[in-house]
Amino acid sequence: MSRSSEAAPTQRQLHYLRSLATKTGTTFSYPATRTQASRQIDRLRKRGGAPREMRTGTDDDSVEQFVYSTAVHPDEVSGFGASATWRTSSPRSSLLGQPRESGGEEKQLARYALSSGARVLYGWQVNGLLTVIDRPASATGRSYLVERESEFDDLGALEALLTDYVSRARELDEIPMASGAVRQLLAVGADA
Repeated sequence: MSRSSEAAPTQRQLHYLRSLATKTGTTFSYPATRTQASRQIDRLRKRGGAPREMRTGTDDDSVEQFVYSTAVHPDEVSGFGASATWRTSSPRSSLLGQPRESGGEEKQLARYALSSGARVLYGWQVNGLLTVIDRPASATGRSYLVERESEFDDLGALEALLTDYVSRARELDEIPMASGAVRQLLAVGADA
């Protein structure tokens, strides 16, 4: 059956998709057919609710807070109550601090745990371009390049990348950039 002969998504499907996207804190591609709408609904149902807090270990230092990328941050407004106003210049212009010409300062971005051990995502920014590396928390083990010299428009995009990466790692119980994990993800994609 061609797409042109398939029925358009129902209003009920579209309303449900919007409510699921709001609940999960994600977006979706606007479906052209009822079949596409059903697939999007299934995808968002599997995703579940938006993460409020993700535990990566047993100590309190390993608790990460995740919020919606559109949430208002304290450094975006000045004043309180009725006198509050948006700041015209954001102190968050650099995602990881002030970039240096020769090399950026490395900072820990996220932590997660696998059955094989704890991992840490580190990032540094040089000339506005961000590089993210996945390293073992211990001194030994292999490191993986996650993003190389990428430009992020805002902190929300970086948070989305980190959240997705950590959730994939936990789902697979493997480092997402490792060849075994890539094979698993490709096999899942081929089955869909």
